[in-house]
Amino acid sequence: MLLFGNKFYIIFILLWIFGLYCILTTFHSTSNNDKIFEDRIEHLQNEVESLRQKLVQLQSENNINDQVQSGSNNAQCQELKNELKRLKRQLISKNDGGTISSRDEPSLEYEQLRRKIEMQAREISYFTTDQLNKISEKLSDQDKENWKNVILRFTDQNRVLLASIRNLTVVDGYQLWREHEHESLSKLMQARLNVLQNPSKSCQDVKRVTCNINKGCGYGCEIHHAMHCFHIAYALGRPMILFSDGWRYNPGGFDQVFQPLSRNCTKASATSASSWGNYDTADVVEIPLIDNIYPRKDFMPMAIPEDISERLIRLHGNPFVWFTGQLIKYFLRPQEWLSEFIEKKYHSINFQTPIVGIHVRRTDKVGSEAAFHDISEYMKHVEDYYIIYQYQNPNLKFTKRVFLATDEPSVFSDARSKYPDYIFYGDRAIAQSAQLHTRYGTESLKGVLLDVHFLSLCDYLVCTFSSQICRVAYEVMQQRVVDGAWRVQPLDDVYYFGGQNAHNQRAIISHKAIWPNEFSFDRGDIIGTEGNHWDGFSKGSDKTNGQSGLYPTYKTEEIVNIAKMYTYSEVRVNANEV
Repeated sequence: MLLFGNKFYIIFILLWIFGLYCILTTFHSTSNNDKIFEDRIEHLQNEVESLRQKLVQLQSENNINDQVQSGSNNAQCQELKNELKRLKRQLISKNDGGTISSRDEPSLEYEQLRRKIEMQAREISYFTTDQLNKISEKLSDQDKENWKNVILRFTDQNRVLLASIRNLTVVDGYQLWREHEHESLSKLMQARLNVLQNPSKSCQDVKRVTCNINKGCGYGCEIHHAMHCFHIAYALGRPMILFSDGWRYNPGGFDQVFQPLSRNCTKASATSASSWGNYDTADVVEIPLIDNIYPRKDFMPMAIPEDISERLIRLHGNPFVWFTGQLIKYFLRPQEWLSEFIEKKYHSINFQTPIVGIHVRRTDKVGSEAAFHDISEYMKHVEDYYIIYQYQNPNLKFTKRVFLATDEPSVFSDARSKYPDYIFYGDRAIAQSAQLHTRYGTESLKGVLLDVHFLSLCDYLVCTFSSQICRVAYEVMQQRVVDGAWRVQPLDDVYYFGGQNAHNQRAIISHKAIWPNEFSFDRGDIIGTEGNHWDGFSKGSDKTNGQSGLYPTYKTEEIVNIAKMYTYSEVRVNANEV
C-alpha cells in the first residue's frame, strides 16, 4: 500500500508542476517576439508534460499493485524530485539569460574572499570582546555599567555585520551554482567509492587493504579510525575490507547495523595481509592505527585528492571536512531497520528548523582531554546565532530551538530552567546510556547514532572539538549543507583529525610582536598551528624562523594539503543529470 508520506509527496509534486506550468505559460504569453525564448519555453513545457505523464504512471502502478515496496516508491519520488530540481534550475537560468555557464560561476578568488571576510569579522569579535571584558574587570561598579553598554553595542554591530556577510550568498547570484556543484561532486565521490569497493574483477585479482574497527575507544574515535583507513584506501585505489567481529558497540559486527562496504570483497579475500611498510607492492596490506603508521605519506589526512582539489577549494571553506563527510556517507549507509528507527524518532520528536545543535561532553573528557564548560558558554553562541539569523530575515517569525546531546543527564534540567524561552530537543535516556558503565553495546549505539544524526541536521553547531562525536556530526553535516564550514562554533580546539599530518597556516601579513608571549613573523612564513584561543590569538610555531608562542590569527590563512591520489578515470558522472 502506498504510504501516506508518498501520497502527500505526490500531491506536493502536482502542485509544484502546476505552479511551474502557470509560470511558464505566463512567460510564454508575454514574449512572443523572442524566437529563442519561445523555443526554450516550449522545451520546458515538454519537460513538464513528461513529468506529468510519469506521475500518472507512478500513481497508476501504486493503485494496481498494493505490494509495491516503500523503498521503490521513495526512489521514484526522489527521481521526480531530482528532475523537478533540474527543471527549476533551467527556468531560473533562463530568466538570467541562459544555461549554467562560466559566466554563472563565482571565481575562486571571490569565494575565498567571501569566506575570509566572515573569518575576519569573527576574529575581530573574539579579540575585541575579550579585551573589552578585561578592561571592564578593572573599572569601578558605576563605570562597569557604562562599559557594559559599550560591549553590548559592539557585539550587536558585529552581529549585523555577520548577517550582511552571510546574506551575500543569497544575493550574489551564485547560489544555484554552489548547490549544483555540491551535488555534482557528491555524486562523483559516491560513484568513485562504489567502484572502489566493488571492483569489476574478482577481489582476489586486485590489490586491497584491511582495517579493524576495534580500536578500543569510543564511537567517534573508532569511526575516525575507520575513516583514516578508508581515506588511505581511496588514495591508493584499493578496496577496503573491514574487520568488526566482537565490535564493542555491536558484538555481531558492523554489517548488522550498516550496509556491507562491498558486494564481492569480503574477509575471505583478506588473508595473509602484509604490514604497512609493503603497501606499494603487497596484494593485501593491513592498515595500522594512524598514530603508529610509518612511513607516513603526504596523501594521509588531512590531504584532499589533487584531481578534484580546485573544485573542492572553490566549493567549500574546509575541503578536507567535506571530503571526509563523503567517505562517511558511503561508509555509514544504514541497514533498513536503522533507517526506520531514525525516521520514526525524527517524526516522534517533531524535529523542525531553525535549530542549533549543542553537544555537551562531560564524564571521561573533563579533566583529562577537555576543560569543563558551563551550559551558559554554549548558549551564548546559540543566542548569537539566532540574533544574526533574525537580522538576516527581519520579517521572519520563528521559535528558538536547540537540539541538546550530552552524556550527562542533568544538563537537560539545567538548560531548560535557565533558558525557558528555548525549546530543547533531546533524550535523557540517551544521555544515561552514554554514562561510562553503560556506554558500550547496541542500545548505547542507537543513542549515539541518533545524536550524531540530529546534530548533523541542525543549522549550526556549538560544541567542543576535543569530542570526536562533535567532529563526526560536523563532517556529516557537510553532506547536506552547501559550503557549511562556518556553521560551527567550537569552545576549545580547532577542527583536527587525530594523527593528522602537519596542520600549517601561511602568514599573509607580516607581524611584529607587541603582546606578551607573541612572536614576530614575515609574510609568507609557514606557521604550524596548535590551536585557536578564540580571543584573537592562536598558538603555534614559525617553521621559517623557529619562534613559537602566540600569534594574531587574522594575519594567517589555512594551507590546504593537496596530494596525488588514485584518479578513478573509469568513473564518469554527467553533471547535467544532477
